Amino acid sequence: MAVSTAVRTYYAERIFAQSGRDEAPPNFRPLDVEPTGRFTVEGCRGGGKNVLEIQLTGDDDRVTDLRLACGLCNPAMYACADVVADWARGRDLAGILALDPLDVGNLTPFFERLGGPGRPDDAREKFQYVLLALQRAVLDHRREAAPPMPEIGEHTGRDLDDEDDED
Repeated sequence: MAVSTAVRTYYAERIFAQSGRDEAPPNFRPLDVEPTGRFTVEGCRGGGKNVLEIQLTGDDDRVTDLRLACGLCNPAMYACADVVADWARGRDLAGILALDPLDVGNLTPFFERLGGPGRPDDAREKFQYVLLALQRAVLDHRREAAPPMPEIGEHTGRDLDDEDDED
């Protein structure tokens, strides 16, 4: 899977530049307290190498903090998880659960935070996996059962904005 310009730029500035011996970007550092909700997802279509864990703390209404752990993640997963973590911190639990991760329109705030040109499909796929994992961590926090993970649509390697030009 090709890495889009937007993902490559975000990753270089926000993940790689803040990583090193005994250093990690802020969203990938451990929580200071025990998490109240967590979820792990294999974030590649059909399983795969990206294994993302979301740990969060919350109260009755909001996410108070969250952290991420990536195992064998590619730059798109790191970048998209970081974007969603920044978005989710302090956000209303019901609002997070109300979003449909499979509706690409709901990903617009994430693409805006990612920056760069267009809405690359490599980011779309990872935003969907991260949002699904976040919702399940919220459900775990609330001690509610999570539904089965849905299928994430196939990665096309295209910019989603290009789809409008084909009609």
